[in-house]
Amino acid sequence: MVGLSITGLQKLSCVAFLLVLCALFGAECQRTCKEADMCCKGQNNTCYLFGPRMDGNYNESRCYCDGNCLIMGDCCIDFHTNCEAVDCKVADWGKWSDCDNPCGVGSKKRTRKVSQYPENGGKQCPVLKQRQACVGDGKADECLQQSVENQFEELHETARILPAKYGYFRTSKEYDPWKGILKNLYSRTFNAINTQPTYCARFVVTSTRSACNVSAATEQNSTWSEELVENQEVCVECQPTAMDVERGSRCIGHGVFDKQTRWSAIDVPHCHGKWMMTSKHEACVCDKESDINLILI
Repeated sequence: MVGLSITGLQKLSCVAFLLVLCALFGAECQRTCKEADMCCKGQNNTCYLFGPRMDGNYNESRCYCDGNCLIMGDCCIDFHTNCEAVDCKVADWGKWSDCDNPCGVGSKKRTRKVSQYPENGGKQCPVLKQRQACVGDGKADECLQQSVENQFEELHETARILPAKYGYFRTSKEYDPWKGILKNLYSRTFNAINTQPTYCARFVVTSTRSACNVSAATEQNSTWSEELVENQEVCVECQPTAMDVERGSRCIGHGVFDKQTRWSAIDVPHCHGKWMMTSKHEACVCDKESDINLILI
């Protein structure tokens, strides 16, 4: 025994261990999946025997008959012949969903379900989801609202505006919704905020009242409304807090593309005017670092 290597001692230990198990639990040891009539699905750490392994590793006494042994490399030597592989099977494709953009280019998807998951190293499942480009039919109510002939209501609305800084009340204590002007604006709808994304558009001011120039009229400090001069371009956001569900989850006075509508600065007395919408509504927010940014209320 002195001349035996460590590897030889390990092999002898494994053999001795197996002999002891055989003596304790029966005269005949079950050393293969077939002898034990054992084949388990997926990963099953109790689905093992003490016998030769497919990888030829004699330092390990356990071999497994579960589906995961192919990944772990510890299958019993007859796993392939005794535990037949079962390939994945899938059902037919379901119907395509509606286009997710009813008013233009979007995408639609379809899915299929697995009827038989792979076992014992069978073929893995193919793609279960597909997505495809599509174009909406333009018949939804929100699509009709985007055409001028269907925007009679919007043409006659007045946009109530504030600087965009008031829209950041959720993350800034300076603009707490329960203080100052915002308390009156949001108190009725604060607990029922719309889940629609913010959208924005660009406008060019076409006319403005002299009352917007507060410092010139009253010798007081200047205010944000003084920037609303003719030909000035502004970016205007409609945030979920201000959306009116009864009007199709939009902001009142959000404008009509290429048409002139009215606006009013709600915290500057008698400051109002008109502007022209120069870009169509889209899911976006105004650039905080540049331009004159406003929100609709």
